[in-house]
Amino acid sequence: MSRTHYEILGVHRDAGTETIREAYRRLARERHPDRTAAGGPVAAGPSMPEINEAYRVLIDPGRRAVYDAGLRGQRVGPAAPAPDRDPGRPAESAPRTPMHPSHSAPARIPWRSLLVVGIVAIVGIVVLAQFTEPAEPLGPDGILRVGDCVEIEPDNDAREVACTGDPSVDRKVAAFVAFDAPCPGGTARHRDRQGMGVACVDFP
Repeated sequence: MSRTHYEILGVHRDAGTETIREAYRRLARERHPDRTAAGGPVAAGPSMPEINEAYRVLIDPGRRAVYDAGLRGQRVGPAAPAPDRDPGRPAESAPRTPMHPSHSAPARIPWRSLLVVGIVAIVGIVVLAQFTEPAEPLGPDGILRVGDCVEIEPDNDAREVACTGDPSVDRKVAAFVAFDAPCPGGTARHRDRQGMGVACVDFP
């Protein structure tokens, strides 16, 4: 099994940047080709290319994060530049948030809440209607209808007026008939002022 970069430099996985730099300098002095060419003793251990590669990865926060994730058996994407941090603290890989199928499920409609709100609204309308005074009847609008009170003009036309509430005074329209049709008994024929037909008016 090949050695890890940490094992090659002889540092712990939690080692800070300065510790990694010092380990690299020490190994470089021991394993540098110039030392061999000068006839000095060369200590057993990793080769200079291995030392250079280990230092190149571990001294860079982004490369180190990807490398550490690989050691843990995780799949990671391209490394992003790491933020500024304490040189003595090891780099950490960014957490990844798993996507769940439930996140894309359609939103549920709160049927129970809508039903409760609807019932409360209906009850409120019914209660409000019980305490609301009935609107006053509208005044004359000039259009005769069955039940309207009228006043007879000198030309025998019927004109709508407000009812007084006195049956001995109010004359009401009992029916409407065509111009050539007779009125029911107990009523008198009077032409509608609007020319809409013949109003059969009760006698007071």
